[in-house]
Amino acid sequence: MPMNVLEVAIYAMVLTAQQPRPFECVAVQPEGVNCTNGLAAQADGPHLLFNTGVQVQKDRQGRVTLSNGLKTRFDSTAWVAFGESPDKTLISVRKTGPMRFKFSNGLQCEAIGADMARCYRP
Repeated sequence: MPMNVLEVAIYAMVLTAQQPRPFECVAVQPEGVNCTNGLAAQADGPHLLFNTGVQVQKDRQGRVTLSNGLKTRFDSTAWVAFGESPDKTLISVRKTGPMRFKFSNGLQCEAIGADMARCYRP
C-alpha cells in the first residue's frame, strides 16, 4: 500500500472513532506519517502499520481489513462502513470532493498539499 498522508489520516480517524477529535497528520522521513492525535504509521511491505500495532491490509479487489478485526463494506447510500460485522458499524466515511472525506461522527478529513492532512469539525 503506497504511503499517502490523507489515507493515513482516514485510517487514524477510524482507529480513534470512539473518541473523535480534530488532528493533523504530516509526512516525516524516512517514509512515515505522524499525527497529532498520537498515531503514526509506516509502510509495512504492501500494508500500512500503525504504532498501535494495527495493520491495514488492502486486497486486490480494494477491500480493506484492519488487523484489529474491522472490515469495510459499502452501504446502500455510498458510505464505506467500518465494523466487525455488517450489523455493527463503528464509523462510516464517504468522499465529498477531491481529497476530502466526511465521517459519520461529524468530522471531515482533507489533504493540505502532498505532505499534510487535517481532520476537523466543520
